[in-house]
Amino acid sequence: MKKSALIIALSALSLTSFVYANEGLVSLDDQELSSIDGAALINLSVVDPENTNALMKAANVGFYKLGMDAEMDINVNVKSLRLGCGGVNGAGACDIDIDNLSLSGQSSSSDGRASSSAKLTNPFIELAIKNPKSASQREVVGFRLSADKVVGLLTTGTENTSKPNGINNLSGYMKVQSDSSGMIKGLASTAGTRYNLYGSNQYGNLSVTGRLQALGLGGLAEVDFKTTAGGFNIPNIERNPFTTPAIVVNGTRMKDVTLVSQVKVPDILLGDDKSGYPAAGTVSYNANGNPTGVTALGGKVTATVTGCDWLACLLAPTGSKFENVYMSGKITGITADLTLKQSLGLIHNLPINSAMSLSLQKQAIKWLGTNDDDIAQTGWWLSAKDPVNIGEVIPQDLINIEQFFPQIGTAVSAYLNTNPAKTSDLGGLLKIGALTANIGNVDLSKSPLKLNVENLILNGQGFAPNCFGGLKFC
Repeated sequence: MKKSALIIALSALSLTSFVYANEGLVSLDDQELSSIDGAALINLSVVDPENTNALMKAANVGFYKLGMDAEMDINVNVKSLRLGCGGVNGAGACDIDIDNLSLSGQSSSSDGRASSSAKLTNPFIELAIKNPKSASQREVVGFRLSADKVVGLLTTGTENTSKPNGINNLSGYMKVQSDSSGMIKGLASTAGTRYNLYGSNQYGNLSVTGRLQALGLGGLAEVDFKTTAGGFNIPNIERNPFTTPAIVVNGTRMKDVTLVSQVKVPDILLGDDKSGYPAAGTVSYNANGNPTGVTALGGKVTATVTGCDWLACLLAPTGSKFENVYMSGKITGITADLTLKQSLGLIHNLPINSAMSLSLQKQAIKWLGTNDDDIAQTGWWLSAKDPVNIGEVIPQDLINIEQFFPQIGTAVSAYLNTNPAKTSDLGGLLKIGALTANIGNVDLSKSPLKLNVENLILNGQGFAPNCFGGLKFC
């Protein structure tokens, strides 16, 4: 302290002492003291069971809270956080098992993270006491480390790759969403496929069956057919949007979470061999970069006649094959029920702006101030009150949609058995060149497809290490 500042401080202290000496001390009784408000750095509060929630009231559990009226800065790296291992969980199993956990400020660079701190507002320790008013039966059944708010960046693991790392097991409660809308929003891109109308793959049979009427004669010239070779090509489809409610992590020793959503697939427009459609197909996009439709060449397909009626038997008897069938028409209303099973080891980047706590309890405890569905279970429990916003969920890799096509084959077959395809191509029927057939507008809106996906690498889950220099963890 500078000399002049020291003189001023001593003078102020002397003047204060002089005033107090002149004024003298005034005694206060208990009633007068109770009417005075003040602020303390450390405070203790007690909540009796009668003033808690229904679960704790029934269990006769009260709470003792020792808190600080202060803000604390923290920057911490934990190489291995393993809590509640063994015992009732079994050998090697832990309530919480996280490798390379870091808590820092929300900087996006390594040096920035390492020199920043997360902020804890009003940190506290809380005890859950069963039978608090009975000296002989009083028992500590829970212990919690918490803060009214934590603002910072929580990361786990060392890298965002296809190999899960970071969270191995998690017991606790956390909502994960894209933004303040309370939803998970994402963009999924799918890989192109070829020859989807015949044979089989690991997902099932790809053939299409149906009825074909010729020359405008209706049932007088009708055949039943089955595709036995060929198909149409689907190109890569980028940025299919999807929306689903926020993911809620709420359970013990969880290794993964499941996201369920419905994705709308763009209409597929098929052109015959005369249409000039590109063999690989193209995709049209709107101003936001989302797909609106797919154009594809509808062939060539080999179709085998499995039955014929009347005049059709003259041109296409049972067992005959048409080697070069090109289809035109449109497949619309395609939706997919997407089920994504995601390892928690692929979630690494969690911006925190919430009350948080780490607790240990002997029985299920509904801690004060937590969300209604956040009931800490026996063992260790990590909880965040407010949702964690992780931005749009965008897989890095293209999603394989081969599993769609047996389902599309089944749905299109059902449609074409009720609504026959039509052709007026006499030359094609006589096998003079290719045969063109129109399947019409195949509406699959009542036949949603199933798409099951696991463990996608997500954009936005990369992070800067909480270290100076080039270290991944320190």
